[in-house]
Amino acid sequence: MKAVRSSQATGVWISASSATILRWDPEGVSVRERIDSTIPGRHRSTGRPPTEDHPAGEGHRDEQIRAFFARIGGIVPTDDDLLLVGDLEVVEQLADEITSQDHAHGTSRRLMVEKGGPKTEPQLLSRIRAFAGSSARRSLPG
Repeated sequence: MKAVRSSQATGVWISASSATILRWDPEGVSVRERIDSTIPGRHRSTGRPPTEDHPAGEGHRDEQIRAFFARIGGIVPTDDDLLLVGDLEVVEQLADEITSQDHAHGTSRRLMVEKGGPKTEPQLLSRIRAFAGSSARRSLPG
């Protein structure tokens, strides 16, 4: 497996409802993207068994998760180190999907997963910069 290294790092904050993608390099942010998801929420069972008129919905939800991940994968560069931040199991599922794809393509990259609540763009950018090993720009007092 060939290791891929880049001076760029991409960060993704993900939840079941959306993903925010920022790509950072020493020149600044080169990609800013927000993807809204169509994944239906999980609903508590009403006790009624699935029927043709009222399916259980998990298969449909799984397909929408795959489509959501594919949209994210179409934006995230394959040669960037990757920081995934998110809530619940969605961030872990995305990490598993990306790891599987990298393995299938014979590539590897540094991938870090952090669980956490929603992040603003500046908060995500700060995490990406730290992940990439670049300290935040500081201005001198004037």
